[in-house]
Amino acid sequence: MTPEHLELINRIRSSVEVLRSAFEAAPAGKHDHQPLEGEWSVRETLTHLRNVVVMVYGLRLRRLFYEIDPVFADYDEAVHREASLKQPEPVGDVLKMIFAEHEQIAGLLSTLPDANWQRQGRHPDLGPMSIEFLARRTAEHAEEHAAQIANTAKILGADFAGL
Repeated sequence: MTPEHLELINRIRSSVEVLRSAFEAAPAGKHDHQPLEGEWSVRETLTHLRNVVVMVYGLRLRRLFYEIDPVFADYDEAVHREASLKQPEPVGDVLKMIFAEHEQIAGLLSTLPDANWQRQGRHPDLGPMSIEFLARRTAEHAEEHAAQIANTAKILGADFAGL
């Protein structure tokens, strides 16, 4: 396995630790509070992240393992996030699902021959997407939302420090 592919697999695994740290910094019991008007709460962010890693990145990666040039369906993030939030799950369970999906993706990628990392499918609007691209986005997406949660935790911690 190339060093670049090994680094991507390790990054997918380590991104969950960054996410865990950010989540643990959020004030307990405040996961449904928006840090600022119009911004996502910790629950909204985690729900979005879980939905995308399972229903977009994970599904597309799996399809690329056994399909030749699949066409990926569009994903309406807002509709799925809102539907998921109507029946809220414990945030710890959502976090566990994110961790499990990242580990499954990393495990699958660790068995992939280097020559297959460039296999790609096509999104009707976004164009070609390779296994390598989707693996990178899996890690980046978790890191981006970990930073968002860390910022939310900081704001909420300051807002609730005097209570």
